[in-house]
Amino acid sequence: MKTILIADDSPSIRRLLENTIKSAGYRVLTASDGREALKIAFENSIDAIIADEEMPNLTGSDLFKILKTDPEKKNIPLIMISGLTVENDKPVSELADVFLSKNADLRSQVLTTLERVV
Repeated sequence: MKTILIADDSPSIRRLLENTIKSAGYRVLTASDGREALKIAFENSIDAIIADEEMPNLTGSDLFKILKTDPEKKNIPLIMISGLTVENDKPVSELADVFLSKNADLRSQVLTTLERVV
C-alpha cells in the first residue's frame, strides 16, 4: 500500500484530503506544520508528499528544499497545494513536481495527480 504524507496547518484541509486519499486505498500520514512533516518523512517510507506552502515552522517550499537535497528522499513526488498564486496562475514554488490550487476541485485533482505520480 502506497503511503502519502499530507502537511497542512488547516485541520479541515488535512481531514478533507486524508479522507479522500484513504478512500482511494492509500495509507495516509498527516502533519500540522513543515517541521513535523520533515520528521515524518525521514522516519517513514513515503511515496508522495502533499504540502501547503504557508505553514508554521517550515514552509512547504523549505520542506521541499530539504527533501530535494537528501539522496534517499529526493525522488519522492512533491505536490504543492496553496491558495496563493502569482501572476498568470504560476505556481508559488518551482520545487514542487505538481502545483494544485486550493479550490472546489482539489479532491479530484489530488486523486488524479496521485494516480499519475505514485
